[in-house]
Amino acid sequence: MALVSPTRTTDPTAQEPLLSYDLTTSPDPLKASPEKPEEPEERGELIIVGSRHSGTPADVKWIKVKVPAGTMSPDLATNLSSVNPRITLNGWTARLDETAKEFVFSPAGSHETIGPDTGFTIQLSQIPISRKVGTVPICVTEHSRTGKSAFQDRSTVFSVGKFPADFYMIEFVADETRIDNGGEITLTWKRSTNATYELLYGDTNLNVTNETTRTITNIKSDTTFYLRGTTGDPTNPVTRTLYAQVTVRKPDLEIGNLTVHGTVNGSLTVNGPIQANDTLTVNSLRPGYNSLIVKGTTQLHGYTRIDDTLQMGPEGTLISSQGYIGMLEVGNSLKVDDIQPKYKEEIKLSDVKVDGTLTTRGNLMAYGALHATSGLAARDITVHTSFTAYGQTVLADLVGNTHKLWESSKQDPQLYYESSPVASSGIALAVMDVQDTGRNGQLTLSIVGSTKKTTVWWEHRGSASTLLFVRKGERFAADGGNIQDSNLDQILKVYWIPLGKP
Repeated sequence: MALVSPTRTTDPTAQEPLLSYDLTTSPDPLKASPEKPEEPEERGELIIVGSRHSGTPADVKWIKVKVPAGTMSPDLATNLSSVNPRITLNGWTARLDETAKEFVFSPAGSHETIGPDTGFTIQLSQIPISRKVGTVPICVTEHSRTGKSAFQDRSTVFSVGKFPADFYMIEFVADETRIDNGGEITLTWKRSTNATYELLYGDTNLNVTNETTRTITNIKSDTTFYLRGTTGDPTNPVTRTLYAQVTVRKPDLEIGNLTVHGTVNGSLTVNGPIQANDTLTVNSLRPGYNSLIVKGTTQLHGYTRIDDTLQMGPEGTLISSQGYIGMLEVGNSLKVDDIQPKYKEEIKLSDVKVDGTLTTRGNLMAYGALHATSGLAARDITVHTSFTAYGQTVLADLVGNTHKLWESSKQDPQLYYESSPVASSGIALAVMDVQDTGRNGQLTLSIVGSTKKTTVWWEHRGSASTLLFVRKGERFAADGGNIQDSNLDQILKVYWIPLGKP
């Protein structure tokens, strides 16, 4: 159990105080004096602790504490003449300004310089507490400056409660202070019956006026629980608040902006875009139906799934610090300048169906298999330089006019094909299917009469594919090498995917 300190406010139109103040009372809480004037008054004390938190010292001419006095609910004292004021700063004196109802504390000289190592306490003791329950404003005003600037008044106001004599609210505790994610706790407390009570946490506000215990389930993040008791005249009620804290192991986090200078370990679920202006490194990324927008460098390790869009800016690079990407699965669109996984793993495009979806301005290199399923439209593929797959290429449910131009026979020792000039721009795709020959070689797609080409190594056993963008009027050639062996089991297949673009 802990107490929420009296409410502190500052005037937004005034200068911010240079000193920091905290106020407590003794007893805690203060009790209003009996309503019958013949009964003796309750006595109380205000303790104000001041300090300078900034490293720059502050000059202070005086500090005033205004204490309302009278017979009304917003008055703290019945009178101020019997109050004993003290301050712990050496050489400072205290006096009462009865007209202003203020206690004035001032140094021996024109001002005192208070630095970060100087703390002090103001005590107003033997206060005769007024007989009306209610909340009282206690105003602390300093006349201060920094450097050579002009001195100014700067105020802080505390709301201090006077409670009924029989009011109490104590022992607000949780049975567990550290729980697992999704666990539960039971809160208990003791209170009088002459008040209304609320339990508050997060966005929840529960009326617990008739309760002294409550169990809270499915707690997923560190939580502070507040017990608030309210009593007195509704026109000027008095409120006391206690709090209890519970810590969750491996909590869920919900934040606005997140800046990480180190490492985020474990899984990360994101309900909005992820944008990295510098470097983003993830070992397991599974955002749900969202996009990953990268302006800097993205490093991926192992399985990475993006259900919507992966977009790399012109200055972005998708790499792995370990030299490979395990598997990249993109549910909607893939737009990158350069993807270069280094080792034999797989890039998987699960659903690419929007014009310009597969867009690479550099090299798209997959050392494993390329899977484009659920309808990959040929018109959606734009490759400005080259595409290389060092493994099996599967274009399932392909939409568009895809033609198999040529397939070698097992008895053909020269795996070579050359096209006529193409009628429109499109994509040439060469696939080498290799059985267990113990051989290896190179598969090359090139533009006849040009240095533009793409090459991939093939070896037993498996498949290798390469893809090349061909413009209208160009001729291309697919060359799998000259195999001089009667035991041939390599087959070269050549496909043409017209894009209908010049």
